[in-house]
Amino acid sequence: MVCSGNLCRSPIAEQLLRARTSGYPMRISSAGVIADDGLRMPEEAAKVSRQYGGDPEDHRSRLLTEEQLGEADLVLTATRAHRSSVVQLLPRMSRRTFTISEFARLLSSVTERDGLVLVDSADVVDSARSLRGFVAPPENPEDDDLEDPYRRPFEVYEAVGARIHEQIALIAEKLCLRGVRG
Repeated sequence: MVCSGNLCRSPIAEQLLRARTSGYPMRISSAGVIADDGLRMPEEAAKVSRQYGGDPEDHRSRLLTEEQLGEADLVLTATRAHRSSVVQLLPRMSRRTFTISEFARLLSSVTERDGLVLVDSADVVDSARSLRGFVAPPENPEDDDLEDPYRRPFEVYEAVGARIHEQIALIAEKLCLRGVRG
């Protein structure tokens, strides 16, 4: 999971996905494209994470590195600009990098009747990638971006958290559809 400072959106998404995929063989982490290493989440972001089942206690921000990307099977970003930053840092990740909203939208279109059979998480990523260009994009491209709540009213944190929660629930369902419990 990638956002700007690795303080709000990406750690919330990381924590919610980790909570929903507990027991499945997945490593989930987050980083920021302009993060300062070692900062705690703002209390507002931590509260939203807890509200949806996340555990923010041990989170410390970290700067995104090429090495981290090289180890990833999938990168989900908060915005299209973050996706571009990931691909600039490691171009080969272009096929495995999506915004959280884009990935959820693509996965919501994946059905077995379309001939797309999901056996493991690699199939989920491949299926989403294969649907790029076939699933209609949102009318407003900004709908693929998650608003940055940092230093904004708590209502913005709540709205962004609710959207992340909804999208991560769909993503987790697809990733764990036929996953083998570890």
